[in-house]
Amino acid sequence: MDNNEINNEIEYLINELTSAVKSLANSRELIAENNYKRATNYLSETEIALQAVAGRVSKIKLII
Repeated sequence: MDNNEINNEIEYLINELTSAVKSLANSRELIAENNYKRATNYLSETEIALQAVAGRVSKIKLII
């Protein structure tokens, strides 16, 4: 993986984190509305996305 690929991967990860933050905000709103089932679904999807991000970050750390 060269520097350009690493930069592209970092850009992708930033986008994924931005999406996760939005999902957390949606979950917070759903909880405030007592819509716990939908909030739980959002939180589960966010957890999976964050685990994937962590894996990709680990891969980059090994390379650099």
